[in-house]
Amino acid sequence: MAFRLFASHLRRAVRSQFACHFRQNIGLVAPVTSRGISQQAEFDLSPFRYHLLDEVFPKTSVATRDEMLSYYRDMVTIRRMEDDSFALYRDKLIRGFLHLYNGQEACCVGMEASIRPDDEVITAYRAHGWTYTRGVPVKEIMAELTGRTGGCAKGKGGSMHMYAQNFYGGNGIVGAQVPLGAGIAFAIQYRGEDRICVALYGDGAANQGQVFEAFNMAKLWNLPVLFVVENNNFGMGTSAERASAVTAYYTRGDYIPGFQVNGMDVLAVKEATKWAADYCRSGKVEKHWMLVNIQCHL
Repeated sequence: MAFRLFASHLRRAVRSQFACHFRQNIGLVAPVTSRGISQQAEFDLSPFRYHLLDEVFPKTSVATRDEMLSYYRDMVTIRRMEDDSFALYRDKLIRGFLHLYNGQEACCVGMEASIRPDDEVITAYRAHGWTYTRGVPVKEIMAELTGRTGGCAKGKGGSMHMYAQNFYGGNGIVGAQVPLGAGIAFAIQYRGEDRICVALYGDGAANQGQVFEAFNMAKLWNLPVLFVVENNNFGMGTSAERASAVTAYYTRGDYIPGFQVNGMDVLAVKEATKWAADYCRSGKVEKHWMLVNIQCHL
């Protein structure tokens, strides 16, 4: 029943409020046509903020029709998956904790479009969207949430502990995935591989001591890691302004360069991530780490 409901929601997605929001946040500049049919277009990007960086990102992005449809399809799929997960949780078919990714879909979709499948990703307990973009089908995610053996962790992980190839999951301890991400980056460097690790955390974990220790080690050892704050403005029920003296999280790395990007603009996230990933892969000893603040729910 739940899967039939999900499919029904997905078919109606083109008429949803989410579709209107997607159109409003991406400004069309100039379409490129072929035989009267637009195949690609140039889009204005939301402005960025920088720390220890010049203005390095483009102001526009070119995307094809198929790319835009793919981004839209993935974001709507994640949103509908989360909506139905909440319905199952409300009906007590999902037990334990449930941390939804609603409103942050452009973060994982935009970043996944710019990193490689063999790059490593580790995130916090709000992991459903990243699990999907890392290649786990919706059916396996829903099976995991409902404690079934068909889930990506055989039904034993639940909402917070999902895993896939080159995806080290959801982690239930606040901030613990950040030093683990630095360790994964160290393993990449030790093996001499041309890959990076994306270590994500929320604004609620930004004040953890282990986060700053990971920053320090990344700088000392020049680790190929992107530290990414998925900032949804609340750590559980506490607003960022009440919990953090400085909410410009992209500046928190001090000696690590950083930037802020609009997490409601999938193309801005994509372009920023592409540049940051190339920066970490550059091979230059002094250019291996980056601190990213993706500002959600603007």
